[in-house]
Amino acid sequence: MASTVLNSDVQQKDSRRAVAIAVASHAVFDPEPGDTPASAPYRRGAAFPFLQAIKRVNERLLEKNASETLLFDLVLLSATSGTEQQSRIITSTKHYGLEIGSFCFCDTEDSLETLRDKKVKLFLSTDSADVSKALEKGIAAALLNCHAAPQSTEQLRVAFSGDAVGHPDFSTATLNPEDVSESHSARSARDSVRRFAALVGEMRRRFGVEDSPLSTCLITSVAPRETCIQALKNLRAWGLAVDEAYCLAGAPRGPILSLVKPHVIFTDSMFTS
Repeated sequence: MASTVLNSDVQQKDSRRAVAIAVASHAVFDPEPGDTPASAPYRRGAAFPFLQAIKRVNERLLEKNASETLLFDLVLLSATSGTEQQSRIITSTKHYGLEIGSFCFCDTEDSLETLRDKKVKLFLSTDSADVSKALEKGIAAALLNCHAAPQSTEQLRVAFSGDAVGHPDFSTATLNPEDVSESHSARSARDSVRRFAALVGEMRRRFGVEDSPLSTCLITSVAPRETCIQALKNLRAWGLAVDEAYCLAGAPRGPILSLVKPHVIFTDSMFTS
């Protein structure tokens, strides 16, 4: 059974407009040795650069418009059942000043249903198995990049796979619900990604070409140039004009990823049936 605790240190967002993103607790806080005092805050996890970048986007949006409601709303999702552990997660979050609006504690088997109930627009984890399970249930999910540079906290960077977005199944036309060749979950996951991309595009348009706290890129790894072009068209049709696009034509994408250092990576696997 799921329980939700609001973070009293954070002003709650307007649920009608906010972009709810759930982050797995193991990405926020690292495991630690058993001899660590129970009163000590958990160690920082791989998601910290992302969380700080999200906070910066919200701050910049509110600087431009104090009544802005299109903001990121972070939810920490944890399978922790012990009261002491739950309390420590909450106090650790407050200790680091993280802009996490609420904590959702639930059993592992209930976590995906909880994401639906909370109307989460995106689920993030450093575990590809977590991401795959969410996608199988038709929930938009992506990997947090464990290698994002610590200094990349002033700008949130999101990368999309051009190999996937430029695929024929991702045309601008509405997907046919009677197409039995593809699973319902795959269609649902893709539609969720479209909606998330549209919201990110709306946020991005709040800022100018330069000095934006939000940056998006498209990386096409193996597909030809035509696929990259189609991916750009698809993203624009959804309302997202990316800041950078790379067509690698089979070249390793590692060097580009190390240069761009995205916090979030929408991988190819999320769009397959």
